[in-house]
Amino acid sequence: MDRKKYMRDVYSKYWLSAREKEYGFLKYDKALCGYITQNIKSGERILEVAIGTGFPFADYFQKKGYEVHGVDIAPILIEKCKKLNNKIICKVGDAENLEYKNNYFKCVYCFHSTFYFPNISMVIDEMLRTATSNGMVIFDIQNRNNKEVIDGFNKIKLSKRDGLGKLLRYGKNIIKILLRKGTPDWTNIVHEIPIYPETLFEYFKKNKIKNYSIMAQSDEDSALEIKKEIGLFKNLSRLVIVIWKQ
Repeated sequence: MDRKKYMRDVYSKYWLSAREKEYGFLKYDKALCGYITQNIKSGERILEVAIGTGFPFADYFQKKGYEVHGVDIAPILIEKCKKLNNKIICKVGDAENLEYKNNYFKCVYCFHSTFYFPNISMVIDEMLRTATSNGMVIFDIQNRNNKEVIDGFNKIKLSKRDGLGKLLRYGKNIIKILLRKGTPDWTNIVHEIPIYPETLFEYFKKNKIKNYSIMAQSDEDSALEIKKEIGLFKNLSRLVIVIWKQ
């Protein structure tokens, strides 16, 4: 089973309720919404890549007056999104091959999801293609230079490979089944992979993308701030990238 199939058929069952019940509308999420509403006027057509159930972002923007479209690889998540807010225009699709016209959305965004994509460059290509001239593309990444992020990533890789890790995961799966809570993980797939910011900088240079910013929260309660000191990025576990399409 590859990562896409795992996200579509297995992990998606966890996200049917986890976003609303376990995470809610985080202060970080509100900061992301605030940045978009400050820069993209209400009524514009926008797209959420990896929309999930539509909570919290698509639902928030639709209720703020935007024409919200969304795409997700998991049919069960799209089905729930339609039930929760039937004014969101969403469909099943692949982030690496978006079935939308060129220059169609004033804003294309993707939050909490880039680390699930097998090929982040292809996703950014598609986000940029579907954004209008002078439109915004915005997404966040897990920063692979951050010690906490890379330690967590290495721990997951180890647990997927060693015998003890597999045994512990099997035990957790049995508990989830008995309690009917959570989604069992029967695969050895490492599906959540953080990104080196340098990889993005190389992509930007190769594709002659100059009008972009790197942002983050200085603390949990603060608004997003532009970060110019690349050497300090290792202190930040989550980075937000904003591109204004030329």
